[in-house]
Amino acid sequence: MHSNAADVGSDGNIIMSIRHQDWVIKIDYRNGAGTGTVLWRLGAGGDFTMNSSDPAPRFSHQHDTHWELGSTQYLSLFDNGNTRHFWNATAHSRGQLLNIDETHHTVSQVLNLDLGIYSPAVGSAQLLMDGNVIAAHYEAGDINGTPLSQSITFYPTGIADLQSGSITYRSFRMKDMYRP
Repeated sequence: MHSNAADVGSDGNIIMSIRHQDWVIKIDYRNGAGTGTVLWRLGAGGDFTMNSSDPAPRFSHQHDTHWELGSTQYLSLFDNGNTRHFWNATAHSRGQLLNIDETHHTVSQVLNLDLGIYSPAVGSAQLLMDGNVIAAHYEAGDINGTPLSQSITFYPTGIADLQSGSITYRSFRMKDMYRP
């Protein structure tokens, strides 16, 4: 089992991305007072129903899973899409923002952005807020097995696309050198 991200939510519990299981799990941590029990599993064969019209809505071999907007409602991740790509060689990696309803065990896709490329390994996801404008930044590393990374930021007014000649495991978009 390859875990590649962990995040403590506002409820004090941990979510962990387990890449090779295609799962995100929530662990009862409660800021150190929890039992360590797995509270739920999100992904294929997990505990949630996916509400989506997408024919292949589930993420696979994901990276950089974390809570967004200071809540335990919005989960952001980079969907490498290895399982989808295995069955459909034209499938691309995606950036996803998911609305998690823990009470009813349902998930809805808020954003499901096709990056137009396939990244079999590494990658990152970040929701950007600037007033009322929401943008999403994704880094697709190791594109098609070559040492290349592509940084794609989706803005309401257009797309920013940057490339580098090396593999980037994680990247972050910042307002300037001093503020995230």
